[in-house]
Amino acid sequence: MPQIREVEVTAIVTVQIAATLPANNKTVAAISLDPIYPTETLLTVPLDESWVIEDVYYGAAAPTEDCIMEFLKNLVESVIRTPPLSGMRVDNVARPKITPFQYKGGDIISILGQNLTVGGAAATTETLYVKIRRFTPH
Repeated sequence: MPQIREVEVTAIVTVQIAATLPANNKTVAAISLDPIYPTETLLTVPLDESWVIEDVYYGAAAPTEDCIMEFLKNLVESVIRTPPLSGMRVDNVARPKITPFQYKGGDIISILGQNLTVGGAAATTETLYVKIRRFTPH
């Protein structure tokens, strides 16, 4: 029987908010599991793995445009919507924590960003980080 191995990965998620985009529009986010590889809008969990999303946060720089991130499973099922990113700075001790959720082997992960206010005069790119615990048999 194969041994199950646990690996923690921090994915980088970026969403571009177009200039003067009306409030509450959804935009497809780009996901990168490793900065040396190109970003993707869809990730498929390998068939023999299970991924648990444990945390979502942004770094030191505050988001220019406040938004909510919606995680989808298999392109249609909304798994979770984050609180507004403005309160999810990594060093904020009062930062709301998401309830961990699982993607099983074969599931497709996609993320939508929903801006809460009208986009500014110039397009912006918001970056957040997603802590993923990967359970793999090798």
